[in-house]
Amino acid sequence: MSIPTQRTLVPVSGGSLAVFRYGDGMGEPVLLIHGVTSSNRAFQVFADSLIARGKAPFAVDLRGRGDSNNLPGPFGMAAHAQDMAAVINHFGWVKPDVIGHSMGGFVAAALVGLYPELVGDVVFADGGVPLPLPPGMTVEQVMPFILGPALARLAMVFESKQAYRDYWKPQPAFAKGWSAVMDEYVDFDLRGDAPHMKASTNPAAVEADSRDLFGDDLIVRSLKALTKQCLFIKAERGLQNEENGLYPMAVLDAVLPQYPMLKLEFLADCNHYDMFTDSVGAEKIAQIIYGDRR
Repeated sequence: MSIPTQRTLVPVSGGSLAVFRYGDGMGEPVLLIHGVTSSNRAFQVFADSLIARGKAPFAVDLRGRGDSNNLPGPFGMAAHAQDMAAVINHFGWVKPDVIGHSMGGFVAAALVGLYPELVGDVVFADGGVPLPLPPGMTVEQVMPFILGPALARLAMVFESKQAYRDYWKPQPAFAKGWSAVMDEYVDFDLRGDAPHMKASTNPAAVEADSRDLFGDDLIVRSLKALTKQCLFIKAERGLQNEENGLYPMAVLDAVLPQYPMLKLEFLADCNHYDMFTDSVGAEKIAQIIYGDRR
């Protein structure tokens, strides 16, 4: 695993967005975008696999999360895309590859839709394709079921880092075992002073952003307008290590024909989380995207 070697604060609307470089920065830049309540630390293991392939990973903390959690709204995919464009322009990158995990995939979709001239290849890792609403239900009706567990965690107070680790360890997604990677991931997320510590994510950001995950016009238009093939990597198992995954194959079979430039890749024996936090999953993803190590 790697930990970031440099943090850069990039000027954006309302303040500064934190961007973390993994490795020495030598090689082709790759912009990594995390999920709805995550942070740059989701990519510790994956960064190693990218560096081994001559890439220079840069992972953001999205507006309202991690070291960017003091940034105000508006939130939403268009706002995040504007932030990502600011990051690309700040570093002077020329069409970097963009890899978005979970909600980060939706940010990547908005980015390539609104700023296609700034982006190279785009990879959607178990995210970015709009989730169909259950028949007869509206976004407002679905939101409590989707956000309930996450918002409950964000409201909790923890007396120590160890208490936060103990909260996470029994989660089914980490059935393969706990690791130093996960220690770093959850420790970075916790803010404040003991015994009154809380997760870094702003609940208002989660609520606002989640509305864009269900057929938002910007995302749909962006995916339909893709001009070159992009990978959509589906993890076999889901957020709770369930068999169907976040994107059941029946759902993908129904929706992917709308987006002919998406190429489906199936990631076996991985769930929505450990596809990046476990070395086997992270290496598989890097292999799918970039081939063998150098």
